[in-house]
Amino acid sequence: MASTGGIQTAVYFSPEDHLEKRLIEQIEKEKKSIHACVYAFTHTGIAKALIEARNRGVEVEVIVDRSSVKVRSPLQKLMEAGVAVYVWDSSTPRRKTAQRPLMHNKFCVFGSDKVWTGSFNWTGAASRLHQENVIILKDAALASSFKGQFHTIKLRSCTPLASYVALHPKKRVVARR
Repeated sequence: MASTGGIQTAVYFSPEDHLEKRLIEQIEKEKKSIHACVYAFTHTGIAKALIEARNRGVEVEVIVDRSSVKVRSPLQKLMEAGVAVYVWDSSTPRRKTAQRPLMHNKFCVFGSDKVWTGSFNWTGAASRLHQENVIILKDAALASSFKGQFHTIKLRSCTPLASYVALHPKKRVVARR
């Protein structure tokens, strides 16, 4: 990590920097908490790392956009393992012609002082094919701001995954094998 204005930073790009491996390394190192807001989450390796973190006592919470709730998703396995998974489902009124609002964030707060953020969705395509970026920021004040935003999103517009699937039976989730 480099230091920029007193904040430690690191910058990575996909596919050459293997962002999924770097993210899994961060998950494996965390001892206290992981709070993630991710628009698209289909990467089974990242899900496995989060489950392992939960199993070793790390508090893990994940918010996804409703577009991630689909058949053959790792979200069911996360939920079954005790990871708190929430679906952002804004009830914002909209016209028939208006675009559906998205929870388009891609950030993760590790503990109380580290933020992973950038364009990287937690998908295999983002890891292998797309041009994506991530910046890791080590700063308690920034981490606090991101964690505050996580909780605001969670309280304002989220439903636990099991409840969301029960309310939207066509969105049933089947764990990937």
